[in-house]
Amino acid sequence: MRVRISEMIPLGGLTQLALMVAFMLTTLGLVWYQSVSGLAADKDPVELIFSHRLHVEEQELECSDCHGGVADSEIGADNLLPEMAVCADCHDIENEDECGTCHSNVDDPREVPRIETFSTMFSHKRHLDADVACESCHAGMAKIELASAEVLPGMVKCLDCHDQHAVTSVECSLCHTPNERLVPLSHGPDFIRAHSDIARTNAPVNGDKTCQTCHDVNYCQDCHEGDNLDRLSHPLNYAFTHALDAQAFEKNCQTCHSDRQFCADCHRDNFVLPRSHVPGFVNTVTGGTHAFEAQNDIETCMSCHESNAEEICQQCHGRP
Repeated sequence: MRVRISEMIPLGGLTQLALMVAFMLTTLGLVWYQSVSGLAADKDPVELIFSHRLHVEEQELECSDCHGGVADSEIGADNLLPEMAVCADCHDIENEDECGTCHSNVDDPREVPRIETFSTMFSHKRHLDADVACESCHAGMAKIELASAEVLPGMVKCLDCHDQHAVTSVECSLCHTPNERLVPLSHGPDFIRAHSDIARTNAPVNGDKTCQTCHDVNYCQDCHEGDNLDRLSHPLNYAFTHALDAQAFEKNCQTCHSDRQFCADCHRDNFVLPRSHVPGFVNTVTGGTHAFEAQNDIETCMSCHESNAEEICQQCHGRP
């Protein structure tokens, strides 16, 4: 026999029970949030008081005045943050009354946590030897206070600079180790099937990165050419229905088929002719109606006959 809860507990008791459960869930949620927030707060909190703007713009210090090891640094893992002894060159660190100048919590001073989003293979030395200025990568340092990961250049900026200065290699291995995960989170198990929407709109997939950040056209063509597109990019029997898309969305077609000769070759091999090419379109007596078409729209004629104009046209027009 089934017994309803309402039969076991009076209506007023049910209301009180619901309120108690809601209160307990809310309390547990707050406790969990505070614990997580506390852990986040205790993890390398930035309590340093520092202004790059004051040191760079107003005091006119050079980057190397504080980051002395940068000129010899050949790996990204090098800690280039200045030690306290470097600060002592300008500041009186022995005066305990002045600790509050740099530390917001003088009773528990802490080191500045390291920025961990860097390339382990990055060489400051190589870039400085190539006369690359610090500001080229770390733009705007003279205008900010305490630096964060945002001052590091993104991959798009690195690639733009490498392309501009014709860096010999732009392979991933130039900056990334083999054990790094380079595939964006957006590239899930179904991404191969679903990536077309992102590719068409050129939408960013990871921060400011687009498809072209990592992939050139040849990478796409490794999959998007030949018979391997059958029923993938194009549906079954698309060869018989593609004319509608070709007329309405010509630019979409040209994304892959930039050379119109692709169309001409297929049409010729399969004896596909335009509707105007009816019997009598060309004849050796009056010339047929093709002369009218050519005089009014020679570009359309040449879209198919540009490569074989001498072979096709000169049969008649080359006669004396």
